Amino acid sequence: MIATIPDLINLVDEYTFWLREHGCRFSESGFPIPQKEWYLSDWPDVVVTFRDRNSRFVKDKTRTLLCFFCEDSRIYPRLENVIGEMDEYRQYMGVVGTDATVTGGMDIEWQEMMILVNQLFLAVLGVSGIKVVQNLRIGDQSSLRCLSSVPRGVLCASGTLGCDQTEFPFDMRYSEKIFYMRPSGVVLYGRDDPIMRAQLDMAGVPHRLYRDTHTLYKTKQAVEYEPSQFV
Repeated sequence: MIATIPDLINLVDEYTFWLREHGCRFSESGFPIPQKEWYLSDWPDVVVTFRDRNSRFVKDKTRTLLCFFCEDSRIYPRLENVIGEMDEYRQYMGVVGTDATVTGGMDIEWQEMMILVNQLFLAVLGVSGIKVVQNLRIGDQSSLRCLSSVPRGVLCASGTLGCDQTEFPFDMRYSEKIFYMRPSGVVLYGRDDPIMRAQLDMAGVPHRLYRDTHTLYKTKQAVEYEPSQFV
């Protein structure tokens, strides 16, 4: 059970050893180097959290993207059990990288540790042949370099639940991340952030907003905005 910093350090060591044994390469800073072929290249029909993977909204698992835009208490068990749950993930279209909490108020070393944990989880799935979507979550802009090993031109995702609305016109942090990553498209999960969408439009990045599970139960409509085409 993950409860302390040493628990997370041990998890990083276990992931790293397993990935090296399975042929994954690492950067000089210790981050896994994902391969472009790991990534999903099509829009899903619906996006749901792991807990809701068997909900009535999932009509076709092969068109359903799993995500972890939820509290850490629901993410940590998945981090601990990813190898044993591999067959569960294989049933679905793909999986967004985990969203374990990392914020700009954390020390940079702690930010990098949590981003590394999220990246390692994604790499374990990718190495195992499960299609993935890159989670764009970082802390502050100084931790943007933690995404330097991610290939450009892949499908990425951002969650908006529990986040402040992007402020206009001065808040360009998301735009900076998009121009740095140059994704092929962005899956947006949660409530609408018009400024975020405007920044994606400005960068010429296709995007699609998917309703979160709570909203799905109320509206029964999975997609808020129809998809753009991939570049």
